[in-house]
Amino acid sequence: MGTAIVLLILIVIVLFSIRGYLKKTRYGCCGSGGGEQRVKPEDRNPAHFPYEYEAGVENMKCQNCAVRVENAFHEREGFLAKVNLKEKRAVIRSKTPVPEEEIQRIIRKSGYEVRSVERRG
Repeated sequence: MGTAIVLLILIVIVLFSIRGYLKKTRYGCCGSGGGEQRVKPEDRNPAHFPYEYEAGVENMKCQNCAVRVENAFHEREGFLAKVNLKEKRAVIRSKTPVPEEEIQRIIRKSGYEVRSVERRG
């Protein structure tokens, strides 16, 4: 009886593992179901954004992750962001000065860790 219960638990674990693996291979590492839809900022001209910050972002694994971080800024008025997934960094431009803590908060709210934030321009 005890062996049957252990065997049943192992089968359930294996099934969930296979399901998770298939989801990742189908939708990317986040399994987000077909990919993140890009949010396009109203103003896309970098010349209109005089303040520039660079943030180190941890735990991004795929392009869906990068788009999620960009969207977190593009959903707000006055931001333009571009993520370099390979270098795990984001360049964030803003129309007004933004405290570094606000940039950290936006990135964390999107689900990722912040390594650093530096003002560039």
